[in-house]
Amino acid sequence: MSQASNMKANFGCFVVIFVCVCYASAEDESVDCTKPPRFIPLHTCCPVPDLSTEELMEQCAEFAKPPPPPPIGRGGPAKFEHSHHHPPHMRGLHPHPCLIECIFNKTEVIGENGEPDVDKFSALLDTTVKDNEEMAAIMEEAFEECTEKASELKAKIAEKISKNPEFAEKMANHRMQAACSPFGAMLMTCVNMETFKNCPASVWNDNTECNTVRDFINECKRV
Repeated sequence: MSQASNMKANFGCFVVIFVCVCYASAEDESVDCTKPPRFIPLHTCCPVPDLSTEELMEQCAEFAKPPPPPPIGRGGPAKFEHSHHHPPHMRGLHPHPCLIECIFNKTEVIGENGEPDVDKFSALLDTTVKDNEEMAAIMEEAFEECTEKASELKAKIAEKISKNPEFAEKMANHRMQAACSPFGAMLMTCVNMETFKNCPASVWNDNTECNTVRDFINECKRV
């Protein structure tokens, strides 16, 4: 089995679980977890740096193209849209999985064994976030935390697959349909979110809308 196939086998079901989000009540009673704030592009609150370079984008050009339009059937355009998977405040944090997988493979952030490499991610930050040491430090810490979360989630999924044949079959079907492993994009989404939550004051857009979104994300713990 190829490395790509192994990664799909290990992480193909992450997308299904990751996007099914519910929220616990907030410790701060001023935050209502049943009412997510109005959507605003999160990069306007905290400009998390893009980790791609011109060279990487050339190497991964086939994945950098805009996604094709949704298929049109007898009933008109498909009702399903990818963005509907994500709560409004989280849209815009989800990178194209095949592009991120390509970038992480080229930079060896994801090693041949399919595991994240913190040192390689740090080296990537040295190239792409070299002008903001504070941001780079926060992103590196976020990557370490997200790597641990991914490892824990992987173990939980493996346990559920071993105990639930129906779930195992669904995940197997999903892996067969996946164009690439979602693991890199899941990891980068987590890094983006953790970086947003701990965004340096020097770049944070300190206004009511941005503060409301961050309060919601910090107080309403995802389950």
